[in-house]
Amino acid sequence: MTAPPLDEVDRQLLAAVQEDARASLTTLAAAIHLGVSATRARLKSLEERGVITGYAARVDPVACGLPLRAVVRMKVHGALYDKVAALLAREPQIVRCVRVTGEACYVVEVLAADMPDLARITSDLARIGSITTDLVYEVVTDRAVPSLSPSA
Repeated sequence: MTAPPLDEVDRQLLAAVQEDARASLTTLAAAIHLGVSATRARLKSLEERGVITGYAARVDPVACGLPLRAVVRMKVHGALYDKVAALLAREPQIVRCVRVTGEACYVVEVLAADMPDLARITSDLARIGSITTDLVYEVVTDRAVPSLSPSA
């Protein structure tokens, strides 16, 4: 059974939450032109349906002592996928990992304190499969999902 599609009010509410996840129910209700109880019900429904999967603070990695960012492409034999999962579970500085088609099996994003720290993490990755590492000069855009502002 598939979840009901998002309607225009759902999209407005999602856009408002994406803009400010800490907004009060009163503020969200005003933004989507509904009452507070209807807004609360909509928000709860979006959470229960798995559309909203959580709320999180965006933290500056540089301010947390992790100024170095790298993208690592990994080729891994299928029998070793469990080792990748285990490494991801124990290495919090791997902040994103996607399994992809193409020459690489995984693309991994790593935050590191310095080059020795990055070398430690990439060495762990290289014990599982072959890797290629690129340093990131600049994050041009960083969105989990596109804004769900209502269509015009």
